[in-house]
Amino acid sequence: MAAPMTRIEQKRATREELVRAARELFVEQGYPATSAEAIARAAGVSRATFYLHFRSKAEVVVGLMRDLEAGVAADYRALDALVDPDLEAVSAWLHRHAEQWRRSRNEYAAMEQALANEPAVADEWFAMVQRTAASMTRLLDRQPDEAARAQAHVHAVALEMSVDRNFHFAIVRGHDANFDAVVRALAEQWLVLLRR
Repeated sequence: MAAPMTRIEQKRATREELVRAARELFVEQGYPATSAEAIARAAGVSRATFYLHFRSKAEVVVGLMRDLEAGVAADYRALDALVDPDLEAVSAWLHRHAEQWRRSRNEYAAMEQALANEPAVADEWFAMVQRTAASMTRLLDRQPDEAARAQAHVHAVALEMSVDRNFHFAIVRGHDANFDAVVRALAEQWLVLLRR
């Protein structure tokens, strides 16, 4: 017989169930049409319980984003770790990063819908891009001074945003007829920065 869950374990399990229910509802009916009450009902808890864990459904999406951030940051650190990068290596990295997008396609779709409706989600997304670009320490540390470092960070943020937009339309929205050409164009842009 399994030991009863502690209060902390119960709280964590309830929160995880709310996130799972929210993810499913965001996929089924879209972010704007999903209410906190519907999330609570799908998770088998009361609306009040939902609000014990989250202040809003936007906070659920921020949680999804934070769950994805470690993988995204690891991907960008892997790009930064390329020694003497060339077009093929950067293109291969972009294809590997695209696999992360494919695995988390539903989460990215929910995030996109929330970005359009929730300033807090948009702010968190932008902060995440800033942090993941800052994780490219090899690129940043080899810059000759603080001004060049700041400029390299701006370039990394801009290129990461470009990857995000292009992958959103290709992977989440299914406009992938020219995906290899898009990857090559992105790789050419990244290569300029990585060789800086």
